[in-house]
Order: sequence, then C-alpha cells, then structure tokens
Amino acid sequence: MIRRISNWLKQNKHAWLALYLPIYLIGFFWVESYVPSDSNYWVSYTPLDDLIPFVEYFVIPYYLWYPFMVVTGLYLLFHDAPAFSRYMIAIAVSFTASILFFALFPNGQNLRPAVFERDNIFTRMMGLIYAADTNTNVLPSIHVIGSALVVFALFDTKCFKARRFAWMKAGAVLLAILITLATVFVKQHSVLDIYAGLIACIPLYFLIYNKKMRAWTDRTFGKPAAGKPAAA
Repeated sequence: MIRRISNWLKQNKHAWLALYLPIYLIGFFWVESYVPSDSNYWVSYTPLDDLIPFVEYFVIPYYLWYPFMVVTGLYLLFHDAPAFSRYMIAIAVSFTASILFFALFPNGQNLRPAVFERDNIFTRMMGLIYAADTNTNVLPSIHVIGSALVVFALFDTKCFKARRFAWMKAGAVLLAILITLATVFVKQHSVLDIYAGLIACIPLYFLIYNKKMRAWTDRTFGKPAAGKPAAA
C-alpha cells in the first residue's frame, strides 16, 4: 500500500502542492492567536453594514465554501494536473499574503449580534462558526478570495470546456455570489472585506493565469502523451 502511494506520488508530482493546506491552517490559527478578539485592531466598517440584517439562513452557503473549495481541488487533483497546480499556487499566494497582511495590519469587525433573536439549527450552526473563528482577521475576506479561485479554476480546466458544462460554470458563479453575500448577512465580515477580497483577486488572476504561467504549469505538471517521453 505504501509503495503504491509512493509510486502514485512520483507519477503525480502536482499532488505535493496539497501540502500547503496544513501549512495554511497552522498560519491561520497562529494569526488568530496573534490578533485576539480583545486586541486593539483596526475596525473594518462601512455605513452599508448597518443596513444589512443578520439572516441566519445564509449560514448554509457560508458553510458550503468548505466543500466548494475541497471538492474542486480533489476533482482537479485526479483529472487535470496543470489546472490543479494553478489552483493550488493561487491559493498559496493569496492565502499566505492574507495571513501576512493580518499579522502586519491587525483588523477585525464589531458587527456580530450580541444574541441571536431566534434559536434554531441555523443560529446554532452560526454559533459554531463564531466560536471557532474570531471576529478578527477579516480584511480581505478569505471566503471571497477562495470562492473566486474556485470559479477561476473551473473556467480554467480543460475538463469543462465543452458547452454542455456551461450550467456547471454558471452554478459555480452563482454559489460564489451566494457565499460572498453570506459573509455579510451572517455578520462575519464587513462589506469592506468583500471589496478588498475582490480587488485582491484581480492581480492574482493575471499573475497565475497568464500565458507564461500556463505554459510552465502545463510543462511541469502535465503528463506526457502516450508514447512520448517527458520533457527533460
């Protein structure tokens, strides 16, 4: 079993990029402790935030962010190595930059309701999020950045180029929008955090999905055609 896994990793070197995930988690929880909820952080806020009500039902798309990113990554891992490599590099660059920004510019928001007006499964789910994730380190929103990266990856992969997959891409865009809206409706983020996340995605897209990067990832992580030797 171990030999089979070892052989698979040798043949699929793009899989090693997934090792960034535990590194990110360590960095995220470190910065959460570095910028605690009772620290003197810069407050992310716009007047528009006061007009947005707390809607607990948006906890569903907020939670869907996790399988949205993981399922996309797993599919690309086994079906499109170059697209997976671009996806993981985009995640590594953006998430690491966000953690560094949190550490250098501590920020947070004071928008969470003191108590929930209703007691139901949705508010209980939201309570779990509040307990696990503090109200600090919110700008830019990693939920927004991650959702955009999934959309980039699904439009990038060769697996869904056919027109019959247009519904899937449209569904991904719709879910990304719902997740983005959820960040403010569950009072986990300010509108300002959304703006920052979307703005950060613009240079990130051109950095990862330009012709030179595509050519490099295709050459480095792509598998040679049957009967052709790998490039030296």
